[in-house]
Amino acid sequence: MSDDSVWQCLISEPEGSIRLPVGQGLDLGEWSKQAAQAYLGATAPRGELRGLARVLAQLAASSDAGAPTFAYAYVVDAAKAVMAVYEVHDYDSEGYESVDRLPDLIRDVLPTAPERQHVINVDLPTGPGVRVQEIRSIETGSLFRKKTQLESVTYAVLPPQVDNVLVLRMTWTNLIFSEALLELSQTLAESLELAQVKEV
Repeated sequence: MSDDSVWQCLISEPEGSIRLPVGQGLDLGEWSKQAAQAYLGATAPRGELRGLARVLAQLAASSDAGAPTFAYAYVVDAAKAVMAVYEVHDYDSEGYESVDRLPDLIRDVLPTAPERQHVINVDLPTGPGVRVQEIRSIETGSLFRKKTQLESVTYAVLPPQVDNVLVLRMTWTNLIFSEALLELSQTLAESLELAQVKEV
């Protein structure tokens, strides 16, 4: 980010958000068990604890590979299941300094092959940007391959304080909840902020 000041990116953590330990080098198996127990409670059925821990470990490993600034799993309490994942990335804006170029940045750094795509300009508290909504098919399963639809919404923003682009991406596969998750992604995008870190 900027050479003159140190800025910290912040985002709200709605109820149901579990921060994934990206870039921390933790034992993800052990971390996921503790995270599942912290979320569900020590008295939760062992099957629920194991199921949530397994999914959290997989998501943490996947997110870690993409090297985001931070990432979260979003769990719906009633279902006790992960409904979505959201990540924030920080990219050098060189070559992408205008809002018109932000869809190209998204395509270059987070490539996909969408079946449907909708792009609009947005004006967020953090700065001007774009919102890209996509639906694409992914292969799941190792023995019996099947196609699953995945929906994502990505915000790329040009904060005036820095020379970088902030990118928020939220993804999910249960399209029944798309309306609620799109609303949540908008709330998260509006909560993005840069806070100047004061030197001690």
